[in-house]
Order: sequence, then structure tokens, then C-alpha cells
Amino acid sequence: MLQTLERNAVTFDARVLTPAHLEALRELCGQNGLPALPGDRLLPALQNGQVLGDYAGGDRLQAAAALLPLYADEPLPALLRAAGYGADGQGAVLTPPLLRSAYPQLRLFLRMALRWATERYASYHIWAALPLDPQAPCEELCAQYLSAGLTLRALRPDGTRKMLIFSARGIAHWRDPYRRLRLNDPALPRLLERGYAAADFGWGSQGMELLLRAAV
Repeated sequence: MLQTLERNAVTFDARVLTPAHLEALRELCGQNGLPALPGDRLLPALQNGQVLGDYAGGDRLQAAAALLPLYADEPLPALLRAAGYGADGQGAVLTPPLLRSAYPQLRLFLRMALRWATERYASYHIWAALPLDPQAPCEELCAQYLSAGLTLRALRPDGTRKMLIFSARGIAHWRDPYRRLRLNDPALPRLLERGYAAADFGWGSQGMELLLRAAV
């Protein structure tokens, strides 16, 4: 079981949520549920110990995300299976986190979620996903995912939008970057499909630039 953490600089109170936290979770996310986890699936996910939350030292839930096995029927695991990730149903995917406004510690929350996922699925692959919203800036969220230790491996269509697919497995940082691309570069999906990946980033005159390196 994940242990509650207390930090001096920033209060961090992460825990695996139980059915006793259902009302707190619904107060955070409403009846629609968490991203990629419908509202009617919240209670079963809590019963299975699949939801991580952070109270951040207060009495209201500040952040939450679910860790879903790839064999689950929810849309996000199905999307990964259809794309060829974990076709045998082994492994898990971290849903996009839902955060209360001005939540300041997403990177720490993601790192804790990865540690929790690795402990729970020690011998299997862990994935994470983030919607690429053309109507809202996504660079800061992507930078947080990369800074937490995730590696961008694919950009997959998901209905009318695209989904950034991250892997918990890194790549060799000593390899020279092949190319620097922005998230909205039309060449990005093609290069990711060719076996390149982004584990870190830099900043240019137009914003964040992904550093693509050979993944194999």
C-alpha cells in the first residue's frame, strides 16, 4: 500500500483511495467521473484500489488519477490495445489526472503515481496518456509528464482529438537528439511511429521543443 508522504516545502498527502473516499472523489470530478473513467465506474475502481489521490494537507481532495489494467473495458485501455500496446492485456495505463484549480505539484503527483504503478505491476509495462487539446495549451502538461520520468512514444487518434501516449520506460539520454519538434508539428506522429521517442525537452523562441532520440 502506498504510504502517505509529508514534505516540508510542499505538503503532499498521496494515498490509494478506498470506497470511503467516493464522495470526496465525486466532489472533485462531478458525475462525469475522472478523465477516461466514467462516473459509474468510480466505485468499482475504488473497490479495486485503482485510484490515487492527493489531499495536499487539506480536507478536500486536490488531485486524482486512475490506474487501469490493459484488459479493462474502459475506453483508454481499449485504445491502447487497438494501437498494439499490451495486446495480451498485460500492463496498465495511468489516466490523465484531474486537478483542482491551481494545484501546484503535478510533477510530484505523477512521480508518485509511477512508483505506485511500478510496485503494482512490477513485471509489466506501464503507460500513461494525455489528451492533446488543440483549443488549449498542452505544452506545460507535456513538460510535467516528461519531467516526471515518462517518455513520449506515440500520438494516436481518439475520436475527434489526439492522445499523447507515454511509456514508463526511458531511452538512452546520451544519444544525440535526432530532431527538435514542437507538439503541433505534423511530422511528430510519423517520427514516433518510426521508432523515435522524446524523454526530455528544451525551450525555443516558440515554446517547448521535444528532443527526439532513437528509442532502440
